[in-house]
Amino acid sequence: MSDVTFLVEGKLFYAHKVLLVTASNRFKTLMTNKSEQDGDSSKAIEISDMKYHIFQMMMQYLYYGGTESMEIPTTDILELLSAASLFQLDALQRHCEILCSQTLSMESAVNTYKYAKIHNAPELALFCEGFFLKHMKALLEQDAFRQLIYGRSSKVQGLDPLQDLQNTLAERVHSVYITSRV
Repeated sequence: MSDVTFLVEGKLFYAHKVLLVTASNRFKTLMTNKSEQDGDSSKAIEISDMKYHIFQMMMQYLYYGGTESMEIPTTDILELLSAASLFQLDALQRHCEILCSQTLSMESAVNTYKYAKIHNAPELALFCEGFFLKHMKALLEQDAFRQLIYGRSSKVQGLDPLQDLQNTLAERVHSVYITSRV
């Protein structure tokens, strides 16, 4: 009964246009462009740069109507966050942000922060900045963190972690000041 087929990592995934189009403007655009280009709706829509099991989890979210029944391995959270961002699935993206914040560690903080900034996950980025401030002394002993803060590649990637940390700290100090005056 499916009316759209995706090709991900050489594997087919069958789906329903009505569900996808109503769930995401990105899917709507993808379906519209596919129809206009081919005229042949029997061809599969190729999804590149995504693992099949990540695509499958994203579809599970759409078909089950939420994240309650999903079991997302810790190792897949950032990739699923990326997929949710790409397909404009805000609730799934927010769920992934929450999971990331719950599993954030000294070892994962820099990578998680970069993912958050690149994939437009502002709440997660803010959480990481708070984590950085709280654990600054220990983090400064790590090469990855020093490279993030002092490295030129951060500027090239459009990241300005020092400015972000300054803004987060200023916002927190301001919040404490306002709270203490009330």
